[in-house]
Amino acid sequence: MTQHLTTFDMEALLDSDEAISEYLSQVLADGDSEEFLRAIGYVAKARGMA
Repeated sequence: MTQHLTTFDMEALLDSDEAISEYLSQVLADGDSEEFLRAIGYVAKARGMA
């Protein structure tokens, strides 16, 4: 049996304002500043800013 892996694309999941808001809320709740900076990058890519 052969397994096929796909790459995870965070930007594809951030397809609405609600999804972005929830994602950023969860990241902020964790309190990890490096993860927050990474999240801002994902949001920028999802919005076509990067």
